[in-house]
Amino acid sequence: MVDAVIIGAGAGGGIVAKELATAGWSVVLLERGPWLQSSDFGHDETRESWTTAIHREPFGPLPSEVRTARPSADRDAVTVHPREGLCGTLPAVVGGGTVYYGAMAWRFHEETFRLHSRLGPVAGANLEDWPITYADLEPYYEKAEYELGVSGDENPFGPPRRKPLPLPPVPDNKEAEFLYPAARSLGWKPFHTPLAIISQDYRGRAACTRCAFCNGFGCEVGAKSSTLVTVIPEALRTGNCKLIPHAFVREITVNARGVPGGVVYQVGSPGQSSWQELKARLIVVCCSATETPRLLLNSRSRFFPRGLGNERDQVGRNIENDGGTFVYGLFDRVVTDQLGPGVCCGVDDFQFRSEAGVEGLLAGILSNYHTRPPLGFIHRLRLPENVPPYGRELKRFYQRYFLRSIWLYATCHTYPRFENRVDVDPAVWDGRGVPVSRITYRQHARNADEQRFMVARSEELLRAAGAHTIVKPAITPESSQGISTHQQGSCRMGNDPQSSVVDRTGRVHNVPNVYLADGSLLVNPAGANPALTIQALAYWVAAHIVRNS
Repeated sequence: MVDAVIIGAGAGGGIVAKELATAGWSVVLLERGPWLQSSDFGHDETRESWTTAIHREPFGPLPSEVRTARPSADRDAVTVHPREGLCGTLPAVVGGGTVYYGAMAWRFHEETFRLHSRLGPVAGANLEDWPITYADLEPYYEKAEYELGVSGDENPFGPPRRKPLPLPPVPDNKEAEFLYPAARSLGWKPFHTPLAIISQDYRGRAACTRCAFCNGFGCEVGAKSSTLVTVIPEALRTGNCKLIPHAFVREITVNARGVPGGVVYQVGSPGQSSWQELKARLIVVCCSATETPRLLLNSRSRFFPRGLGNERDQVGRNIENDGGTFVYGLFDRVVTDQLGPGVCCGVDDFQFRSEAGVEGLLAGILSNYHTRPPLGFIHRLRLPENVPPYGRELKRFYQRYFLRSIWLYATCHTYPRFENRVDVDPAVWDGRGVPVSRITYRQHARNADEQRFMVARSEELLRAAGAHTIVKPAITPESSQGISTHQQGSCRMGNDPQSSVVDRTGRVHNVPNVYLADGSLLVNPAGANPALTIQALAYWVAAHIVRNS
């Protein structure tokens, strides 16, 4: 028997493990993927990149860990494999998505926590106010920024903060020469995007070396502030935390009184070892917004016949993405030098600002995108109409514009739908014989309005910077585009058990000792990448566990 078992060693799980272990708790941290080290990472796009790898990735998930997906409950679900469209896979590895993500570290705006109060009812959307405020979470944002290491400068439209970021921005690359003057010419106020990448040596880790292989890759010098190189080593150094990689958890068990008392897990590939039970006084689930509902729903017993925490059919409901979209411009001169991490210019002039002409939309944030290693350039490419997708013309286009293009990334607010959910497929099992996640998802029509607005702002900025051609995405209202890696909200927190899965501390309603600490807690997405908010919530949840258990 241990004090706590934590399932998932990613953005949230690593933080909770560190907080509990340093408080003197005996902790076991289970991760379904491998435990890689910084020295394991390299620059081979055909193998090691999360976004462009051609061959099997070394960090999972396993090919047998399939899912099913459908646009609505009246349609048949299709089987999708890891990394295929509609799957929404996150890396299965110690450190989770923080090992391979682009490391944008945004705080959500104050208004994000009160969207229902701000907007009122929105037809077809299921908006709720959060049970906590930005002011409640602000100290935990700060703790995440300082303990993990975040670089950048002041967002002129950002939410209030008590302290500046701990590190100055990573030095500008060539794109800054074009984007900062262009943004200012439009009357905007650009600033350096906050990045969970250290610009100077920090807490025993070496500063960013500015290589082009950042987003989608592990960092071989440990400059990316993943939980792999920050809080998880701290947890292990206490002597109170044991990390078990390649450990897949099938279910949470309950005792004779219906109180959760442990987990059933298997180490290694399917069939490599037998299932075993680990007893624990407290259980924290940090598996992601798609895998956490799966585990809760597969944890059935006579006390929880519909799955743990699912008495009111709320587990898996309201899953959503932020509405990230890409726009790029083509120039007549070299505009990028491929110095990483690439992101150096952010614009947040539009969120919640009616005076900016948003006309009722919530809008989002613009940043220039990460450096693009060779395959990455093609991977995200939407070709102009006169360029074929193969052959000599494509090669000429690539040769001319690889260094004569700037990519912008816009995150947009989106609107959760009650009908969008994760449940378990009654007819499909993974290689271990465990029912898989079934994702039912169709985006709200208003999402497309938000994306169009931000695409238009991206075009403005690129034109002002000198681009002669703008290549924009196709935006379709109510599309079933599937869940991205920015998945959020399937076990939302709330004060009312009728409409939420956990209370304001992250504890499952009416269950004394099961907490969640991952993206599933988020009540609604914001116009920003969610990683830092997930991590702030993990600190928030851990503080309540230590205080109340």
